[in-house]
Amino acid sequence: MPALQLFLIGAPRCGKTTVFEALTNTPEGRHAASKGAHHLGTVKVPDARLADLRDLYNPKKYTPAEVTFVDVAIPPAPEGKNPLSELTTFLGDADAFVMVIQAFGDMDYRGKPVDSAAQFESVLLELVFSDLEKVEKRLERIGQDRKRGLKVSEPEAAVLEKCKKHLETGAPLRTHAFTAEEEKLLRTFQFLSLKPVMAIANVAESRLDGSGLDPLREAAKKLQLEILVFCAPLEAEMAQLDAEAQAAFLKDYGLNEPARIRLIQAAYRLLSLISFFTVGEDEVRAWTIRKGTQALAAAGKIHTDLERGFIRAEVVPCGELLKARSMAACQKNATLRLEGKTYEVQDGDVMHIRFNA
Repeated sequence: MPALQLFLIGAPRCGKTTVFEALTNTPEGRHAASKGAHHLGTVKVPDARLADLRDLYNPKKYTPAEVTFVDVAIPPAPEGKNPLSELTTFLGDADAFVMVIQAFGDMDYRGKPVDSAAQFESVLLELVFSDLEKVEKRLERIGQDRKRGLKVSEPEAAVLEKCKKHLETGAPLRTHAFTAEEEKLLRTFQFLSLKPVMAIANVAESRLDGSGLDPLREAAKKLQLEILVFCAPLEAEMAQLDAEAQAAFLKDYGLNEPARIRLIQAAYRLLSLISFFTVGEDEVRAWTIRKGTQALAAAGKIHTDLERGFIRAEVVPCGELLKARSMAACQKNATLRLEGKTYEVQDGDVMHIRFNA
């Protein structure tokens, strides 16, 4: 899969852009680009195992996995209109949404008292309403085609009716159980409420302990969503420091690690992602795959030729390789295994693919 894409969404003035800066800032500056009004920044996924493999092999090239954060520019919408309606195609590229919720200050963008739980529910409803609008338009087109005597896909119409009924309750599509065939039919629509969601409570520096967030946590718990506590200005400042200064900064504020790392780890959990590694003098590299991916598909991620000519995979857990110091030593002590096409790749596996050219 390409770099994991996490799209930041939220109500106006929730601090979304400052969160983006905190996630993409480095001591060398911010690595960001623009796509229209939207901002994109790609960061390396920190992985101590991969760093240890680099030190072992001293390769010419070192390639960690990557995450791309997208600061979505949500245009203002007239009263009663969904601000996401014009962005559904762009938002469809997201692997998951990171919802930024205002949990700082006294007033929100409307001049009303900050209600983080209500803001959370409102943004979720915007995703639902966007999908409902798309479903209704498609069903209307199908109805017109029927009247004109044109052939329509009845399975598609049936699953869209099911979606409409569910969305009209205000519930996101990801909370509905679909069959494998229905999921396949829905894939082309890129419905927003089908996508996984994470939530960031953007707090003031004085509330790093998450105090006062119980109503928000309760609202998130109902949908089995995790809330990450994040002070955007603080994190943005810290992200620009070198490793030594950053460690001291974290200690001063009683933090174990930057919020960027916690967010990436949470995204991997949410999307059931794991990493496997390829090693050698030329390159040490991390590859991101879904949990449950078999060796044949993992080989194809490295190169299609490896999938096409796959014979066997040489596999050793990363920890065993670091302990033995070489693949040859792992083979000698029987920690290196030969696995076939259906082997389910495990997090931290180091793999070498044998294949026919």
